[in-house]
Amino acid sequence: MQHRHSHSRQTCKLLGGALVAASAFLGMHNASAADLTLRLAWYMPPNTAVADQGQEIADKIESMSQGDIKVQTFPSGSLLKESNIGQGVANNTANMVISGMHWWSNQAPALQWDTIPFLVDDASELLDKLHGPLGQDINQQLNRFGTQVIGWSFYGYALSYINNQHPVKRPSDLKGLKMRSEGKLSSIFLKSQGATPVSMDSSEVYTAIQRGTLDGGVSGLSSIVSRKWYEVGQYVTAIHYAPLVYPVQVNRQWWMGLKPSQRKMIQKAVASTESDAVAEIEQEFKKDIALMKKNGNQVYRPSDAELQTWQKATQAQARKNYLKDAGGQGQKILHDIDTSSE
Repeated sequence: MQHRHSHSRQTCKLLGGALVAASAFLGMHNASAADLTLRLAWYMPPNTAVADQGQEIADKIESMSQGDIKVQTFPSGSLLKESNIGQGVANNTANMVISGMHWWSNQAPALQWDTIPFLVDDASELLDKLHGPLGQDINQQLNRFGTQVIGWSFYGYALSYINNQHPVKRPSDLKGLKMRSEGKLSSIFLKSQGATPVSMDSSEVYTAIQRGTLDGGVSGLSSIVSRKWYEVGQYVTAIHYAPLVYPVQVNRQWWMGLKPSQRKMIQKAVASTESDAVAEIEQEFKKDIALMKKNGNQVYRPSDAELQTWQKATQAQARKNYLKDAGGQGQKILHDIDTSSE
């Protein structure tokens, strides 16, 4: 009897040892399978260039690291909304975000530079500049808030117009319209043309136009389509302005705590998505126009000659208003943009 108890205790010991060894092995295996888990957030809705690039970044990081880095994605504002995403990356709620620079513009006015119309011809030209002094100066500004730029994304071409009153073919046609504005410079421009600018979250615009509390709004075509404003607004003016820049930002303290090999891998993965993002916003601009025309909207796209009227009405005044707030930092950023990248 005593012998059987002794044998049983010995068996338990052996089993216990085997379980501990198995657990240790599984723990080692799991650690090697995902040495790092990264939280990536964005607030743009599905089927937009930012959302598509966010998912591509996640896929590329996991595949290029061969599973050593796992990415948890939080799309469409599921973790951080537009109103708190800057704070969310600064306090490391998300390790990485894709968001507009304008979140910081109240504290760093120089970062609203991309709302100045006609700064560059297209996103491809802008991406080249972002990989030079322009990108370095933006990063320096964002470092003040505890974030680091590791790559570039684009919301698309901003400052198009939709309303349900009449076609807007020239700036003076905005007179009398009550319009949701897109940032401070947009608000100043609308007011200068006799429109009434209204500050409103983009998610609230559909209902406001539907109820008649707004005549329309200013935004990129991607938002006009993805948020379905075209269902409640009839007249669209599609303008190929400079694209809004959405830096891929990380929490700086978290980033500097990674292994150099991990940082290199993540940056390489992000960089590999940038050219796709540029191509997508160009295609998206054309697809959005086609979709709205098919829906029955009246879509007006100014010719190159007609764009001169818009440029004359918007750019010089926007630059002046920008520099009034942004000072020397803004002057430096405009110099970066105006200087040839060749």
